[in-house]
Amino acid sequence: MRIYLVRHGQTFSNVEHLMDTRPPGAELTPRGRDQAAAVGLELADLIEGVPRFLSSIAIRTQQTAMAAARAFEEARGWDPYTLPVEPTPGLHEILAGIHEMSGTDATRDAYTFALRGWLTGDMNACMEGGETLRDVLGRYQPILESVVGSDSDVVVFSHGAVIRTVTTHACGVDPDFAFTGYMPNCRFTVMEPTGRFGEWTLERWADLEL
Repeated sequence: MRIYLVRHGQTFSNVEHLMDTRPPGAELTPRGRDQAAAVGLELADLIEGVPRFLSSIAIRTQQTAMAAARAFEEARGWDPYTLPVEPTPGLHEILAGIHEMSGTDATRDAYTFALRGWLTGDMNACMEGGETLRDVLGRYQPILESVVGSDSDVVVFSHGAVIRTVTTHACGVDPDFAFTGYMPNCRFTVMEPTGRFGEWTLERWADLEL
């Protein structure tokens, strides 16, 4: 089985370049809804059988997952709502603390500095008042480990920074690669969870097949 970590579609906060990390957060733009449907069709080509769709509790990930599920069903010729979406606490974005909903240069600098720390394994790295790497792995890793061994692939609709961070630590990805490897809206990583967390195999990062 494989685990797909899919970033949500474009949101109104994305358009305004705001640090929107705390659920429920912004909704998808019309473009974001189109992206979500497109990734659903893409997943229908990649995945055999009936996958399991999980999403973070943020509005944007639930909207992305639902639009993707409807497109996936249509591609397979299934009845609507054959494929349920499971909103799951613990899959949200890395919380930005005092920088929440800010779009300043100082916020972007703080994010860049924290992201480097998250990717290199600094367990205490955070944006001021936000979550540390220890916090993030503590809530996210157990969810991924709980689905290992499932009979079907699992698709998790989540968020850019946390996808890059968790994938890096699940698969032992080079932090420099992860730091420069931006995850656009509705792009995803694919992991084969063989062995322990940290030893999983990375098969895809955004549009790069490995």
